Amino acid sequence: MHARRLLTLMFALLLAACASTGVPGATPAPTAPALEGTSWVVTQIKGAATLADKQPTIAFAEGRASGTATCNNFSAGFTQTDSKLSFSAVAMTAMACTDERLNTQEQAFAAALGEVTQVRSASTGAELLNTGGTAVLTLAAAPKVTPKPLVGTTWTLSGIVANEAVSSPVADTLVTLTFTDTALSGKACNTFRAGVTIKDATLAVGPVASTRMACPTDQEGAQEASVLATLEAATSYAIEGDTLTLTTPKSTGLVFTAS
Repeated sequence: MHARRLLTLMFALLLAACASTGVPGATPAPTAPALEGTSWVVTQIKGAATLADKQPTIAFAEGRASGTATCNNFSAGFTQTDSKLSFSAVAMTAMACTDERLNTQEQAFAAALGEVTQVRSASTGAELLNTGGTAVLTLAAAPKVTPKPLVGTTWTLSGIVANEAVSSPVADTLVTLTFTDTALSGKACNTFRAGVTIKDATLAVGPVASTRMACPTDQEGAQEASVLATLEAATSYAIEGDTLTLTTPKSTGLVFTAS
């Protein structure tokens, strides 16, 4: 009887161990990483390696995913619940890829992003999956990049944000911006300047004064007016690597790249 009770107890303990740890030798199911606050480099698109010198990137912050598709910047809202992942409509700038390799990769990335419904951890970092569970984007953690300083850097306009969409600057135009500790200055069609108060990630821009030369085209004139109005309304900024984003309370903004 004693031996039988001992055998029964050992069997119960074995069942409990299996229930708590799973079948010995079985590979545990990959967990889903929490994406908020993370940054990644896309190493594969549907199993094909991305271009080593022009890999797409994606960062997740404050409920939005943004990065470079290859040539263009993109932005979209995202929602993650455990392993389920969805993106809102993707807004992307409209600059042309001059190299066909880049254009092909960008189109493949955009198509893959539209298929994503799930995320899981992987040995390389993470994988974004379609409804069939196939990895359409393979991600590796982005290397740490020291942000460019706001003051003393020459910034070049690369995007204009309105209605949660990012549009490219007018073709063949150059809009620049620089900061000191107390002022900003730059050039669109005209040169401009304004006082500025910078504290932490906020800023307050005084009235913008500019020269009054006519812009060569109506498009350039409208762009200049939009840039100056957005500068005056800007209340916060963020720098990620070599990208500066100025935003207003009305969800409009300007995106600049360090020259």
